[in-house]
Amino acid sequence: RCFLDVFSQYNGYCVIDDIWSSSLLLAWFLCEKNCLGVTIRVWLKRDSGQYWPSIYHTVSSPCSCMSYHHESRRIFIGQDNGAVVEFLISEDFNKMNHVKTYPAHQNRVSDLIFSLESQWVISTGHDKSISWMSTQSGSMLGRHSFGSWASCLQYDKDTQHAFVGDHSGQITLLKLDEQTCSVITTLKGHEGSVGVLYWDPVQRWLFSGASDHSVIMWDIGGRQGRTLLLQGHHEKVQALRYLPLTRQLVSCSADGGITVWNMETTREEAPQWQDSDSCQKCEQPFFWNIKQMWDSKTLGLRQHHCRKCGKAICGKCSSKRSTYPIMGFEFQVRMCDDCYDTIKEEDRTPLATFHEGKHNIGHMDMDPSRGLMVTCGTMIFDISPPRLD
Repeated sequence: RCFLDVFSQYNGYCVIDDIWSSSLLLAWFLCEKNCLGVTIRVWLKRDSGQYWPSIYHTVSSPCSCMSYHHESRRIFIGQDNGAVVEFLISEDFNKMNHVKTYPAHQNRVSDLIFSLESQWVISTGHDKSISWMSTQSGSMLGRHSFGSWASCLQYDKDTQHAFVGDHSGQITLLKLDEQTCSVITTLKGHEGSVGVLYWDPVQRWLFSGASDHSVIMWDIGGRQGRTLLLQGHHEKVQALRYLPLTRQLVSCSADGGITVWNMETTREEAPQWQDSDSCQKCEQPFFWNIKQMWDSKTLGLRQHHCRKCGKAICGKCSSKRSTYPIMGFEFQVRMCDDCYDTIKEEDRTPLATFHEGKHNIGHMDMDPSRGLMVTCGTMIFDISPPRLD
């Protein structure tokens, strides 16, 4: 077994990818300034069980993302200058050869995927675009632009559909073809930038995590277009992995929180928030309803929403807070008094477990067969001298 990493000029950021393949442990780190510059390094596992550095390759620009294909031993590195660089590792993992450099983007590459079936390398970038290139000819096949930074990417190799999350909180579904692409739909549900996507091709579920601290499951294959909202983090969600054998979803956030969601249970969709000019319980006007305020000689109230029924309500009619895990609310949320009274104690039973990663988790991967999970991120230490007074 071996371990591969990338050292760049970034401080305190790291990501791992395709970690537990059968004979290769692959990861890359953007963690510190290295005397060798920006390097890709292979670490071989010794008889002692420890990993030791073997070979490395220096690249010209800081690395921002990576895709590794175990069967062909091909590595694709996305860089800050917009290029994607391809390397080939020898069978004994003691040699690394440069294959091609693809002019993919005009700015930082945010995510990339290699498809052996299509012989494409697909990437997204901070130039607000997705591009797909032929690994045989090295030429650009197509490009599509968005209104915001394209931040993350998933790809279905069977249907050639690409899912692109962006900085505005939207997810665009595209059908990629030779030279062209078509936009199928745009998924809107997050209130913050989408930071991570995970696609399960069997269930045809797409999971997204965002800076609004939430996870959404999009039932792409379902006829009803079901979406499930999952709120169990206090910081932005940066890593996702669905485990089909146990039907669990693992999500990780910037504060080190690790949440394991039970996706086997039947869940309810969170309601759409309703619009109203007055409280839908007591009928008191909201502060923008000037006419009703004038007619009733009362001051307008601030609008809130019940998370269980979605009705627009005032603060007085929504004084209660409760968890409601079946709808994805693992933390206490605002509810109208009527909905609060309908919730039984067994309805508050958690459907997720919470764990502490003890560092900012930038990326995560798992080997379910061995029950192992690896996280990478940043950890800040206080090295200031103690006060003497």
